Amino acid sequence: MHSYFGINVEDIFDSMPDRFRPEGARGITRSFGYDISGIGGWRLSVKEGAMTLEKTDDLESCDVVMETDGETFVGLNIGKIDGMTAFTAGKIKVRGDFNSFAVTSRMFQRYLPPGQAMQKEQELISLKKIISVGQRFATGPVMGKFLKGLKDKKILAIRCPSCGRLQSPPREACAICRVRNDEWVEIGPKGEMRMMEYCYYASPDPLTGETRETPYGAIGILLDGCKDEEVFWHLLRPDQLDRAKMGMVFGEKVVHGSRLRPVWAQNRTGGIFDIKYFELDE
Repeated sequence: MHSYFGINVEDIFDSMPDRFRPEGARGITRSFGYDISGIGGWRLSVKEGAMTLEKTDDLESCDVVMETDGETFVGLNIGKIDGMTAFTAGKIKVRGDFNSFAVTSRMFQRYLPPGQAMQKEQELISLKKIISVGQRFATGPVMGKFLKGLKDKKILAIRCPSCGRLQSPPREACAICRVRNDEWVEIGPKGEMRMMEYCYYASPDPLTGETRETPYGAIGILLDGCKDEEVFWHLLRPDQLDRAKMGMVFGEKVVHGSRLRPVWAQNRTGGIFDIKYFELDE
């Protein structure tokens, strides 16, 4: 007997009938030869979801033959040695198609030494639950004023004193001019749809983990009182994705998009979803 890592090569071959998975061998008809140097050879024949194994040194008729030593063979089966690494290092040689041996991994359950095989596997218990942790975040005076406006059904923007650009949601400093903003303007609440993206990624809410149904429309709305690229981003009513039209600007020519209006939440708390979505203003 030859023992490697405390395990005999013969033990692994003897366990193969019990570890065989017929569903993993379905549709495969092939013979595999194992030439273990200094120990001997084995022929594994698979046909119609069944297997036979015999110890023999006559492996010439096998479709593919693996040549290796006992230590490498045992190491492969107990997960101590990586097959590709061993092949690259020359510890495994294959006569025939090397990839043929890859299918054997799905034909057999993993080999467990006798001591480990007797141990009962620990039961894994999982509880699927959406976690919602009560939290409050300080948004700062500028964003705080914008969110308070939504609670009162007002959409506020802040104007740059240098370039005159309206920003909504507002920011303390203009991203272009880099000067502080301090002039507040009420815009909308109605406007024109300028762009829309069909979204198929079910993005999760960072606070609750819930995901919205797909597809949904992320839209850019040019609210009344705004111009050029001063769009306000929100969502379109789900059943109107194919009805709403985008507006476009081609040089001096303007193609107007659908008119939209906000749908306000019944109970507003000072959050971005105080506006549930925008819908066609019909």
